[in-house]
Amino acid sequence: MQLQRRFVGSLVFTVIVSGLLLPHGNGNFTCQRAHENVYEADGCPIKIVRHPSNSKCVSVQVWIQHGDLSRAPTIEIASSRKEIIRPVITYKRKKKKWHAKKNRSEIQVWCPDNSDLRGPYSNDTLTSWELLCDCVEAKLRLPVTVSYHAASIRCSVNYTLPDPVPSFFLSVHHASKSINITVESENKVNTRWCYKQSAHNCVQGSNLIIIDPAQSRSALLKIPYMLPCLCIQVFYTHADAPRKTVCPLQHIPLPDAENVWLSSEITPYESTLTWRSVCPAQAFPVFASLCWKHHEHICTPLPNSTLDVQEDGTNLIFNISAVDKHPQMCVKFSLQGSHNISCPFQADMPSWHVSLEAGLRTLSVFVKSSAAATFSAQMCVLSQRECTSRGPVCAVAVEAASESKVSMPLHWAAGSACVQVWQSFPAQTGRRILCPHETRDRWGALAAAALILLTVLAFLAIFLHSLKKKAAIAWLFIQKPVLLVCSSERSSHVSAVCALASLLRGDLSATVHVALCAASSQMRAEAGAETSVADLGPLPWLYGQWEAVQEAQGKVLIIWSPEAKRTYGKWRQRTRGGKDEAGDNSQHDAGRPGMLEEGGAGTCEDKERLMEDQRSVVIEPVFAAALACLEGALHRRKEGGVALVYFRGLCRSRDIPEAFRDIPRYCMPRDLGGLIGELEGPRATNKTFWGRCWGRLLSKGTSVWLAMQLARRLQTLLPNVRRTKGPR
Repeated sequence: MQLQRRFVGSLVFTVIVSGLLLPHGNGNFTCQRAHENVYEADGCPIKIVRHPSNSKCVSVQVWIQHGDLSRAPTIEIASSRKEIIRPVITYKRKKKKWHAKKNRSEIQVWCPDNSDLRGPYSNDTLTSWELLCDCVEAKLRLPVTVSYHAASIRCSVNYTLPDPVPSFFLSVHHASKSINITVESENKVNTRWCYKQSAHNCVQGSNLIIIDPAQSRSALLKIPYMLPCLCIQVFYTHADAPRKTVCPLQHIPLPDAENVWLSSEITPYESTLTWRSVCPAQAFPVFASLCWKHHEHICTPLPNSTLDVQEDGTNLIFNISAVDKHPQMCVKFSLQGSHNISCPFQADMPSWHVSLEAGLRTLSVFVKSSAAATFSAQMCVLSQRECTSRGPVCAVAVEAASESKVSMPLHWAAGSACVQVWQSFPAQTGRRILCPHETRDRWGALAAAALILLTVLAFLAIFLHSLKKKAAIAWLFIQKPVLLVCSSERSSHVSAVCALASLLRGDLSATVHVALCAASSQMRAEAGAETSVADLGPLPWLYGQWEAVQEAQGKVLIIWSPEAKRTYGKWRQRTRGGKDEAGDNSQHDAGRPGMLEEGGAGTCEDKERLMEDQRSVVIEPVFAAALACLEGALHRRKEGGVALVYFRGLCRSRDIPEAFRDIPRYCMPRDLGGLIGELEGPRATNKTFWGRCWGRLLSKGTSVWLAMQLARRLQTLLPNVRRTKGPR
């Protein structure tokens, strides 16, 4: 029983002493001989690393020279708390003891020397000791400072525990240009792909994708170009989180050079050509040479035309200061057996021009230059890969802004004969390859194209000519009746009205009523069985036609003339004189078409009786009655079915009275399209956009064609129309 009490007491004492002396939160301290002398005289013998298994700790190693260890060195560790470690050497004959001072932050660590040959007065300064602290508590972003104070050196080392980065795996799929990412973290992480251009610069290529392990641990990234500098970054979602970057294609052969060409761009300057890529230039051993482009997919390589290049970050700078900058002079970029051809030069860049003229046994080369230079020419045989030189080199000097000729002999089949021309002094890089058969083919192609164009235009003209009447009927069919009222007895005026009536009937299939049908057998035949003025008389005929046209929502077209202006003035004077008499009879004739309401300016019959003494039997009475009906329509504000028409060369716009300023007026043939639109009225809207567009285009074209037809007829009937000038 007494033995048990002694054991429990010693155990409690050991626990208390250990709690007082050992540092809180830190691991064990050990001191032992170093396996080798790793200490360098000019360096600080401290090493701090992250603990391999505990993310909240760092491991500290301090190497101590044997001479310093005997002089009581101190090691100070400052993290979340401050601790002082004092290593002390002890020999085999001494016992291991813990020595604790009153300051609880100071710890003595024994460095045992088990060698029998060594004593307390040994001078072996080549031996070093290693003090190791397995785990020093550290916090994220807070530095851990370890200071070493000895007789031979004083130094300190800082270490900041970095933020943790998520672990992930990825798989690359070249065929689909995608990368699948799988994370191990239980927290949300961000991921993206980028192109690494330097050690600290990865150009962002995609938006951030959030991987939520609660839903899925994987994400699929679509990559436009699979390049060696492609990298994947994964990091936590909190601010300033460190990123773990993996470049899966960095150390493998380039799978497809086509991705390099698609991701690069070329910019020409006056003396350099910049090839720019998203990856560093040293990643791609690209070289460039010149070729002459014959067709869309044929570019013949040129000898001795490799361009000098310099690297500038992600750019390759090619020297083109001495290159012949012709539009067909192209640059051929090559990489791992793959090629990309670019033709960056414009048509206005070359300073000299060359042309060929083929003869029976000679080929004449004409060279024209804007500056004095010497040019060389040599025949060659063109193949798919090159143009093999044949025959001697001929040179010619060309003065500034002048042209010179070189004759080249033909010693083989002319079908494969070509000539290569280049500027030899001042020397330019690149040769132009011209072939006589290509020149003939080019002119033949131009002639064929011109012939095809003329044929298409001819067929189009024939088609439009055959379509004009069908198009007019289909798109400009006037269904509502039209009443034409003449205002002058002049033969030119009557002929113009007849031409307009014929066009409306023949080309637009309109029902046209005109008083001249009684005087013209042809017009009457065109009108069919229409009742003439002679059958009813001018007044009943006009009233009946006016009423019928208004009920059918048709149009009354009053053809104006200078005589109409004078007739209207006389008619106005007479109607004012007979106003009282007309007012007495207005109520009796209120049911007549075109009459005024009570209190109006007079009835159509009353006004017409005032005009019975006019000279014309048909035109003047009908025109006078039409004026009376128009006056009544204006008074009732129902003039929408009436329009005024005048012919250019026969009448002017100022001849129309001011009282009719609100009535639509049309000048023929200029405004025929607008008149057709007025007579046609609103059309049903096509449901499709192309249907509406085609309808409007065809309607506009037909209107223009009909206007030209009417103008041609009027010029035939009225020779003085073209010579007429002045205001319309």
